[in-house]
Amino acid sequence: MDSLLATPSTLMPAARVRVLQLDSSTRVSLAAQGINASQPIVFIRAAPYRADCKTIRWQDTARFVVRGEIGYVRATLAQRDEWIDGVPVLVIPDAWNYPYPRRRALALRATPDAPLAPAEAIFSLSSVLDMPRPSSMAARITSDSVKRIRAIAWANANARAAELEPVRTMLRRAVLDPDWAVVAKVPSRIRGTYRVDVERGRERSTWFFRTDDRPGYPWNAGDSLQTTAALLKSPHVLGYQLVGYAGDSRDSIPETMGRVRPPMVWLATTDRPTAPDNDARRALAAILEFTLNATPEKFWNDLESFVLPLSVLDSTIMARMNRPRPRGEKQARIPITLSLDARGGIRADTTLRVGTRTLRLIVERVDTLSNKRSFE
Repeated sequence: MDSLLATPSTLMPAARVRVLQLDSSTRVSLAAQGINASQPIVFIRAAPYRADCKTIRWQDTARFVVRGEIGYVRATLAQRDEWIDGVPVLVIPDAWNYPYPRRRALALRATPDAPLAPAEAIFSLSSVLDMPRPSSMAARITSDSVKRIRAIAWANANARAAELEPVRTMLRRAVLDPDWAVVAKVPSRIRGTYRVDVERGRERSTWFFRTDDRPGYPWNAGDSLQTTAALLKSPHVLGYQLVGYAGDSRDSIPETMGRVRPPMVWLATTDRPTAPDNDARRALAAILEFTLNATPEKFWNDLESFVLPLSVLDSTIMARMNRPRPRGEKQARIPITLSLDARGGIRADTTLRVGTRTLRLIVERVDTLSNKRSFE
């Protein structure tokens, strides 16, 4: 028997609360059941779940609620037969996020001591941005455009809260999603095949990588320094990431992932395709990230200095899979500056210090051949 699973008789944290603000759909559902109070009394109940989506017992040592606090929650209205003496029950599966702001998980980008947006602001913005799930790509495009207009209007009307997490991240997503939809469809001007020369003293080695034709993911370099007000003045993605595969030679670079994961490369850059005058920019801050097995093994010891530790989430996933990360799959991240010339040439020349030694990386585009992006 799985001792972690919760059953109907399992005691779970709950609280009797007064709902100060309620979204319109839940209000309609309550009214249909005869609950018409503007600020109804309800019970909230935690229902945490695990990777297989099954509800598990409460294991958190932190209190679920604190008397007198005002918080924000997203919950599901339980069936009428699960109510308590006619009082509605709201079930909270994502109990690690709520009630916010005492639980800070919604504000992943905020430092532990950073002030957070008040619960009222989260409710207000969520109410503005929540829309029916789109049934088609056309509907999604329309929905994203509406969200963008609403987000900009809300931010202008709530300038102070707009600069606090997690509101700031919510606004960025709503404002930039439509712009990203455009960027992701356009062939990148930095796509192509690249040669990487690695030098350490008299030792020298060369390897190659080829990127996809179109951006794969947004890259928000320096985003933590940009205010919401600045974003609204230039509502364009701050950069993107190209995915690529590596090989010992140009001819050995795979075109697709295949059954065995090839050496991977991610080229992230501050290229902003939809921003005015972007094509005139000739120097782009960038990050060259690659698995160690893309490079000769003799350089791995030095390159491991630039491998970031796994996130808590990734570490947890790998622990559950009982699969240690092979050394060759560790990912080094090297900051570079891409220089673009008027003839289409792209080059970066970076010298890194590793202890008492120096490591030099020269990255140069050798052609504009690229792989067709395998995902939409």
